[in-house]
Amino acid sequence: MVLGLFGSLLQCGGIERANRLIGAVLTEMARDQGQRCELLSLNEPPGPLSFVMGGRQYSGIGFGRQKLKFVVRALRLAPRVRVAYLAHPNLARVGLVMRLAKPGLQYWVAAHGFETWEPLNPLGRWALRAAQGVTAPSRFTLEQLLQAQGLEPSKVSLLPHGLEVGFADSVLNDPDPPWPSQPGLILTVARLAASEPGKGVDSVIRALPQVLRAVPRASYVVVGDGDDRPRLQRLAKGTGVHQSVHFVGHQSEAELKSYYRKAEVFVMPSCQEGFGIVFLEAMAFGKPVIGAASGGIPDIVIDGATGYLVNYGDVDTLAARLIRLLADPDLRQKMGVAARQRIKENYTFDHFRRHLRQLFESHDASHRAHQPWGRSVRGEDRETAPPGRLAS
Repeated sequence: MVLGLFGSLLQCGGIERANRLIGAVLTEMARDQGQRCELLSLNEPPGPLSFVMGGRQYSGIGFGRQKLKFVVRALRLAPRVRVAYLAHPNLARVGLVMRLAKPGLQYWVAAHGFETWEPLNPLGRWALRAAQGVTAPSRFTLEQLLQAQGLEPSKVSLLPHGLEVGFADSVLNDPDPPWPSQPGLILTVARLAASEPGKGVDSVIRALPQVLRAVPRASYVVVGDGDDRPRLQRLAKGTGVHQSVHFVGHQSEAELKSYYRKAEVFVMPSCQEGFGIVFLEAMAFGKPVIGAASGGIPDIVIDGATGYLVNYGDVDTLAARLIRLLADPDLRQKMGVAARQRIKENYTFDHFRRHLRQLFESHDASHRAHQPWGRSVRGEDRETAPPGRLAS
């Protein structure tokens, strides 16, 4: 059987979107080979769960944060597991426990971003090193796995995320966002957690006085919520731009897509993105994007072609880039077309599915030949492998 272990499948956030991609591919892979697949989610309410990806429904089991029951279920399944994919570094320790039930069990671990940029505790590093392989969505996270966690290059594979089938397809009955009704919408989609203060929303707010002087019609909408929202609202008021800043909280899928359609520019100058699925989403809607030249964002955004990269915290340059895009519809359209094309060529669900299957298929072939398994990004390849491709 095929087993997937997840922190969450249904909650909002980039990691959760990536988890649903992984869950869909694992389910399809098992189904194609006439095998069983089970998806276990630690933090979902206890009992059966389901989600839709690309028009298809997938199922799993939630454990209501009951860690013991979660681990016991994994242990019971371990003797029958052919492929185990643990979708967060914190779950790697479960892989070690599963080996008690099936000595020699091979498991993969997904790294997402800044949770692996600093050394884990000794047990966490041991669990990663004991994995058959670890996947990283961007070059930056891959390098941090090698440096901070001490992994061997042969252990780490580049696996960029993708978008579900039809994500940006037009839907005529999409709801209109409640505001702003005028053009000039700048959009950010992010979790506003005080524990993740580097999303760059505060930089956008600080850039707005310059932007509004040049483009008075501009307005800034932030989709997402969290305990850092009050601080950001106080900053908007203290900066004098609160009437042009709208925190709209969590939105449904349809409402989120409506904001993407209405936006003229997407911006998230974050310093803590291991990848940044929201950039893919905005680009799929043909929007120019502005991100920080940090983490995994440079893998996605081509500076000057699909948008702009700015240094984290550089408010003046950020303001200048926003003004340029808002004031030049031809430039927005040109960059938006290039952005959409980049998604089609590199970051679709088909790309992600093919890359993940290649990892497991190469494992099966090399495992039968009693050789190290999995495709890896070795030192010489990391310099030349194009973004969005799995280097071999």
